[in-house]
Amino acid sequence: MTEICYSKGQKVILVTSQIKNGKWLCKFTIPGSSHLDGGLHAQDPSKGYNTEWEARTNAFQRAKVLLDGSQEASQGCLPEKT
Repeated sequence: MTEICYSKGQKVILVTSQIKNGKWLCKFTIPGSSHLDGGLHAQDPSKGYNTEWEARTNAFQRAKVLLDGSQEASQGCLPEKT
């Protein structure tokens, strides 16, 4: 299932999938960003999440952390006013 969310004005696309053991995994994409979430690969499939909601919530939190970090980095590059 694909869901579109927004954080700090940025679109976040969440893609959930259910694996063979019945658990759920979710990865995210931020259009225009070069970051690739390893959601389906980096998450241990033997663990996964019991519900689709938990998987999506975790992926969205990871996306928010990434967006917060990129926003801070871009603000840090601005020259100081003298």
